[in-house]
Amino acid sequence: MKRANRLTALFTACLLLAGCAAAPQSVSLPARSSAPAQSSTRSAGANPDLAGLELQVLPEMSAVTAEGLYTVDMLPLPDGSIRILYGDFASSSLHPLCSLPGCDHTGSECQGRLMAYGGIRPMVIGGRIFLVLPGAPDLADEHGEAALAGVMTMEPDGSSKALLTRFGPTQQLYDPYITDGKDLYCTLQTTESEWLKQELIRVELATGEWESIYQMSAEHSEQLMSAFGSCVLLSSQNAVQGKLVMTLARLDLSTGETTQVPAPDPDDTTMLVQGRQIYYYSFSENALHGLDWLTLEDRVLKENLFEGGAGEGFVNLLDCRDGFALLSLFLPDSEQALTVRVDLNSGESADFSLLSTTISGPGRPVRILATLPGTDRYLVEMGEQAVDYPTKTSDGTSTVVKAIRPLYGLIDTADYWSSSPDYQTLAYSD
Repeated sequence: MKRANRLTALFTACLLLAGCAAAPQSVSLPARSSAPAQSSTRSAGANPDLAGLELQVLPEMSAVTAEGLYTVDMLPLPDGSIRILYGDFASSSLHPLCSLPGCDHTGSECQGRLMAYGGIRPMVIGGRIFLVLPGAPDLADEHGEAALAGVMTMEPDGSSKALLTRFGPTQQLYDPYITDGKDLYCTLQTTESEWLKQELIRVELATGEWESIYQMSAEHSEQLMSAFGSCVLLSSQNAVQGKLVMTLARLDLSTGETTQVPAPDPDDTTMLVQGRQIYYYSFSENALHGLDWLTLEDRVLKENLFEGGAGEGFVNLLDCRDGFALLSLFLPDSEQALTVRVDLNSGESADFSLLSTTISGPGRPVRILATLPGTDRYLVEMGEQAVDYPTKTSDGTSTVVKAIRPLYGLIDTADYWSSSPDYQTLAYSD
């Protein structure tokens, strides 16, 4: 396959995946007696109530404080429930989130045990802890409310869980999740037998009430990509002379004004959106660019990125933050990728050698999940570890299989970018 076709296919797949919620996991929620919060719908025109917003996209691991993190155990309990874990940085341990003395963390009394088919996304907003339940409409008939999308809140120790709002059986929440420090913004998708509706919604985290503030075009696969200030970045696809063309637009939520944003050519580039910046590598120029989608300024950050260019290889832009960019070059005749770190201030590039550890050996570059608030440290996914997981076969026979858990660690930002593997590893403690 030629690079042009390969990149077009990759970009189309990325657009489709960008709006997907967390991968479905076997999880269920207790029944709720009160009615779900109601919504109101506004037009996509001017909305003075949204003036002065300071929006930010929540990172993949967004339930992180300077003291610890909230995540979910990738290994469900036998009844299908999932435990919320707390990672304590002081003790370097990951343990079930529960303050009940003597709790074995497997029964219904456990504060950290939750059922929610469709997954759980913990996050910290305004100093409070919230759980977003993306929902699994395909399982709603079988599992009822346990498969419905919603937003919950809880105390730091996992107690006093409360459901703020619940969505319908044909609705699902999609990332990116965005906040202004008090409300949550995300995509709500409603699927019926003959039509699909996607809209940008705002959930008031103080009350659970929500409203639709912008309806996306299903015809053009319009999707939310990023946010900054009072603006959001939207992508869509349009057919021009039989060719699928990417279109980017900036929408100011307070004024309703839409501005076209120059889109990198997907046949010639690989791109990554971080906040207000669109970073992209151009194969034809062998250069890394930074496009500010608010000011529309396009700057060349590094020329002659790869000696002799990428040739027939494929470049993947992995990350851009704190003045550095991380890229991988896959050569056609090589089984390993060349990973390069670029200093965006000096323009200097160097090999990057921090590789995650998988059960089969070295894997992809160590991935940054979040920056610890108020520090120069990253929470990273260092790799994976195999654990014994008790389960049952189809005939009900008990057995033990090998299952995989992600391996988390902390590392100073300077050590990460210099490829120095000086980690503080977080160990699971059941």
